Parts: sequence; C-alpha cells; structure tokens
Amino acid sequence: MNRRKRPFWLLLISLLSLVGLVYLVLAFPPNFQFTLPLGALAKWGIFNFQFSILPIFFLLIFTCLLSLITYLLRSSRRAALIGLLIMIYLILRMFRLDSPYFLLLLLALFISLELFFKKRI
Repeated sequence: MNRRKRPFWLLLISLLSLVGLVYLVLAFPPNFQFTLPLGALAKWGIFNFQFSILPIFFLLIFTCLLSLITYLLRSSRRAALIGLLIMIYLILRMFRLDSPYFLLLLLALFISLELFFKKRI
C-alpha cells in the first residue's frame, strides 16, 4: 500500500492563518476600515484608500480551511470545494439569507460539482 506523507507545511499555514484570524477578531471591530495613505497617487486625486476588514476575514478563514482540509483529506480539489461551500454559506448568513433551503441548494451544487470534477479528471 502506497502511503503518501502529509505535508507539514499545510498544517503550519493552517495554524498561522488561524492565529491571524483570532488576532483579527479580537483586535478589530467588524466595521473597522483600513486606511492606506497613498502619497504617490495624490496627483490623480486618490488621497486615502479605505477598505473593510471583511475581505481579510474571509480570506483568512478560507486559507485556514483550505490548508487544514487539504492536510486531513489529502485532496486539494475537495478542500477547495468544501472551503468555498463554507465561505459562500457564511457570506449568505452575513447578508441575512439564512433559510435552510439555501444550505440545501449549496450542498446540491457542491455535490454536483464534486461529481462533475470526479468524472472529468
């Protein structure tokens, strides 16, 4: 039986992104706006560039899920699909679309995508 070793760096990435996520949740409020002063872009009328903390939050969750599930299942395709499923569900919950039918539709979509990629590859 051919046993593949699990890459340790995936567990390390998962742990680092989890630490970053915990720091982000504890240190910043949900409506925090990052402001980047861009002096070089001032000649084009861009003085301050602001963006929300939510994309960073979702990126850290996705990175943590992707690396942890890849480490556990040894399949990056399944990990990406499960990570996307959880991310889309969290985004729907953020917009108050929390009907159980949305979860069923998402599960059906991702099961069909898994079967499609399994047959194709």
